[in-house]
Amino acid sequence: MTDNNCNGWRNAATWTVNLWFSDGWAEMQERHIPFTASLCRDMVEEYVEDLIGRDRNSHGFIWDMLDLNSVDWDELAAHYEPMESAA
Repeated sequence: MTDNNCNGWRNAATWTVNLWFSDGWAEMQERHIPFTASLCRDMVEEYVEDLIGRDRNSHGFIWDMLDLNSVDWDELAAHYEPMESAA
């Protein structure tokens, strides 16, 4: 069996997304903003679309290199669930 873990994350795609978005997501976590896998994916896709556009045909290479379908969105969402306040 091949170990595809990358720096404690399920795979390189998940680790890379976390690397680039963790600051904003950590702030959301601290502010107790609900965080779901679909919100996480939407935020990343919107960011990428803003950078390179929505036309996946003319920028197909970049979209393919991103491999967003390999990202474990549930793992990211679980990692950034709002923290409980210490009493």
